[in-house]
Amino acid sequence: MNKIKSDSMKNKLLNSPISFPKTLPDGYHYIEDEPVYDPKKHLALEYPKDSTSLNDLGYSNQEISMCPTNFGVSGPARLLSDEGVKVLMQSAQSLRKYSSSGGERIQYLLRGCVYRSRFLRDLCLCPNVADFLSEIYGIPVAPHSIPLHLGHFNFAPDDLNRAVDKWHTDTIGLDYVMMVSDPNQQVGGQFQYFLGTKKEVQEIKDNNQPMPEDRIISPHFPGAGYIIVLQGNMVVHRGSKLKEPFDRVTMVNGYVPLDTESPDPSRFADVKTVDPHQLLFPEWARHKAWLSKGKLNRLIEELPFTDDKDLIINELKNAIQDVETAISDLSESGSGEQNFYGDLEK
Repeated sequence: MNKIKSDSMKNKLLNSPISFPKTLPDGYHYIEDEPVYDPKKHLALEYPKDSTSLNDLGYSNQEISMCPTNFGVSGPARLLSDEGVKVLMQSAQSLRKYSSSGGERIQYLLRGCVYRSRFLRDLCLCPNVADFLSEIYGIPVAPHSIPLHLGHFNFAPDDLNRAVDKWHTDTIGLDYVMMVSDPNQQVGGQFQYFLGTKKEVQEIKDNNQPMPEDRIISPHFPGAGYIIVLQGNMVVHRGSKLKEPFDRVTMVNGYVPLDTESPDPSRFADVKTVDPHQLLFPEWARHKAWLSKGKLNRLIEELPFTDDKDLIINELKNAIQDVETAISDLSESGSGEQNFYGDLEK
């Protein structure tokens, strides 16, 4: 049966992200004497001059139809003012003691920061930034409904022979990567992405080949506080090896499309290996419940009078599929598994 056509604008108005938790998890507390976030003082929004679509990367129309937008990756865009960069770096360094290993893929990462820094929380949830990102993506977006995906920091490894972050796609769909440290002071360690598809990179890995250098893009960040916006689950990217020691700090912030009709690309098994389960499990459940809520709202508003039981049953099944996925994920007893491509070098 044909699926009921969604009135996407109505769905966007009906649906909104879950509210940020009103209580902190056990063992978490906010930094004291931290500057209060002020978008007028700490933001300096400048749109990117160019962007690359999923079509440009080589994805098919069928693959793109499973995504919320055809947007792939942007050129550099400015997000923070100089004062905003200063405060964010101070917050990152204050929280650094809570960083942990990201396993084989990345040596030092820090998640759950929005439960430790009010400044970071308010920056990551800022509606001004969400509106800015919506213009870039071309669809309405909001800060991610899984707070662990808000304000995620990556730090440089100790070993210069180790990549800052290996070739991978993100565990969520929409996000940005921000240079918190000054990229003009580092040697190596560039943010890079592959001008191609995930399937191509998997074939390169399967054939034990290096990434073709002429298809590796290294955007130039003019300074700290600049971001690259991407559909992270579709764009293969990495942080390359530093050539000299440097305190390289980046931040990633996640977003969700307000229209919940597209399949959710979020990967549970990956983050299960790095995130505290007492945070991840309820956040995952809330996220999937929010997605189902959006679909149920559409069904409530748009289901027509009909005696077509199959259509109604299929709509109900579709609406609760995200919740059923969460139940299945949470029922698994395994420790999870990270999915990435590796170094892919000669």
